[in-house]
Amino acid sequence: MTRELFDHGDSLWPAIVRGITPLDALLLASVPLALVGVYLLPTATREALVFEYARPSIRTAFAAPFVHFDAAHLLFNLLAYALVVPLLYALSLTAGRRRQFRAVFVALLVSSPILLSYLNLTIVRDGVTFGFSGVLMAYYGYLPLVLAEHAESRLALGRTRTVAPLLFFVGLTLVTIQTLRAVLANPVTVAVDGTSASVTWVLAATLVELVVLLVVVLAFYSLYVADSRESLRDRLRQAVTREGHFELAVLGAVVFVGVPFLTFPVDPIAGERVFNLYVHFVGYALGFISTYVYHSL
Repeated sequence: MTRELFDHGDSLWPAIVRGITPLDALLLASVPLALVGVYLLPTATREALVFEYARPSIRTAFAAPFVHFDAAHLLFNLLAYALVVPLLYALSLTAGRRRQFRAVFVALLVSSPILLSYLNLTIVRDGVTFGFSGVLMAYYGYLPLVLAEHAESRLALGRTRTVAPLLFFVGLTLVTIQTLRAVLANPVTVAVDGTSASVTWVLAATLVELVVLLVVVLAFYSLYVADSRESLRDRLRQAVTREGHFELAVLGAVVFVGVPFLTFPVDPIAGERVFNLYVHFVGYALGFISTYVYHSL
């Protein structure tokens, strides 16, 4: 049924709008409504909902990602949501994966707040965490899969099981490079026996090793693709003629490449807020791995 929406020669975007059901609209609107609704609660109520590392609880683990204390923080996450999630929906719809989108959307919304909050405890420190960006990165982790599904079903550009991991590793490389730049620009210390100890170069060395490993993985994959470059060139030539679908794929690729530069800034300190690069990193990996396993099974 979903595929038939795009098989009558209509322009792509009107077809996507026509394909939106009331349930889909409700799902897409639920997160912005929840974020704004929580933001309008009294400050004391919101403070009671943040996730405290010293006193973790299931209630605050789930609620904390929906809490924001200043308009700029809320607006950033709302804009990021508007950039990523409707794009996920459009790509899923054109690939005939509406049911998959619904299942993934709900599953990530229910599970990732708790998982990401408690994974914060792996780094022992005082403080609290709140804000929706970690969950957003889980949704961003779904983007490589839907891009690959769209590329296979609408543009005949490779198989999803091959292209999706490749895109994930490209994103992981960008994320790692941005994290490395942030670590080098902002010395990292941890408390050891009551004194601060620098771990900047340990983290930097680990990230450099990861970047090298990822580059090797991408290089081997490129060699594989090079063996079939004539076929790939023909398929690209055909894909460009798929008006609307090719442009949607390009838009998805631009967003995919651009998001790491927004969510992994070189200076992660913005006023009194600090971008939790660790949670962003884990959120991206969690989003891809869980959705790729779901797709494979």
